[in-house]
Amino acid sequence: MQTAQIVIGLAIILFTYLDFFHTTLSGNGFGIFSRIVNQILNRIMIQNRTRTIFKFSGITHLLITTFLWMLLLFIGTYIVFSAGEEMVVNSTTGLPATHPERFYYTGYVLSTLGIGDFVPGTDTSRILTGILSFSGFILITTGLTYLLSVINAVLAKKQLSFLISTMGNDIEEIFIFYKQQDDLENLISNAGDVRQQILKNASSYLAFPMANYFLSKNHESALILQLARLYEVIMIIRLDWSEETVQYKKLSAIINGIKKYLELGLEDANAASHNEEELKTYRSHWMNHGYYFKNDLAVDKQFSSSLKYAGWNWKEVYKLKDEE
Repeated sequence: MQTAQIVIGLAIILFTYLDFFHTTLSGNGFGIFSRIVNQILNRIMIQNRTRTIFKFSGITHLLITTFLWMLLLFIGTYIVFSAGEEMVVNSTTGLPATHPERFYYTGYVLSTLGIGDFVPGTDTSRILTGILSFSGFILITTGLTYLLSVINAVLAKKQLSFLISTMGNDIEEIFIFYKQQDDLENLISNAGDVRQQILKNASSYLAFPMANYFLSKNHESALILQLARLYEVIMIIRLDWSEETVQYKKLSAIINGIKKYLELGLEDANAASHNEEELKTYRSHWMNHGYYFKNDLAVDKQFSSSLKYAGWNWKEVYKLKDEE
C-alpha cells in the first residue's frame, strides 16, 4: 500500500511537470491539461466580455494555470509524504507527524524553506524530500522566467496591433491609406517588417500560448481584429496587380504571413460556426469600389474561430468609425 501510494503521488507530480514544461519550454503550445483549462477559461471570459473581468483575462489565465500546477504538485507531494507513518516525523520527539503537520511539511519542502521542525523519517523519504524540494525550486524559477517571456510576447502583440491601427481607424481608412500610395511604395518598403512582426507573433502562439489570452475590448490593441482588417484590404488591393509585379509579391508575402499566424492559432478552424453567406454580405462593401472579393473558405473559417474566441466577429471587422 505504501509503495502504491508513493507511485500515485509521483505519477501526479510527473504529469504536472510534463504539462508545465511542455507549456513553458517546449515551444509547441500548451500541454494537454493546460490547454483544456485555458480553453474553458476562455469560454468563460468571452461570456463575460461586457464585465470588468474581461480586461484581466490574460492575468486570470496565467494565475489560475499557475495555481493549478502548484496545486497538483502539492497534492502529489502530500500523497507521497502520507504514504507511511515514518515518512515524516517530528525532529525533536521522533513521533510520526499528523496529517496537518504533513501538509505543513509538504509546503515548506516545495518552497525550499527548510525550517527543520519536521524531518523525513526513512531513507526513501529523505531521497524524495531532496528531489521534491529541488523540483519545487525549478517550478518557481522557471515560472517566473516564463512570466517575463509572456509579458514580452504580449507587448509584441500590442505593438503589431497598434502598427496596423495607425494605417486607419477602420477597414475603409486602411483601404484608402494604401490606395493613395503611388505604386504602394510605402507598403513595399515596409512589407518585410510587417511580415516579420506577424510571423514573430505567430511563433508566440507556440512558444508562449498564454500570451494569446490577453484579450482586449479596444479595437486598436486587438491583434486578430486588426489582422482581419489588414487581410481583407490586402486581398482587395492585390487585385490591382499582376502576379509578376513586385507589388503583388509583397502583398502575397504579408497574406502568407497572416495565414501562417492563423494556422498556428490556439483555436481549431471548426471550433466556431462560420456563416459564409453573412461574410459575403459584409464583403459586398468592396463592390462600392468596383471590387469582388474572392473567398478562401479555409482562411475564412480560421478567422471566424479566432475572432470569436478573442471576443470579436466579422461585423466588428467591417464596422466603420462613424458606426461605432
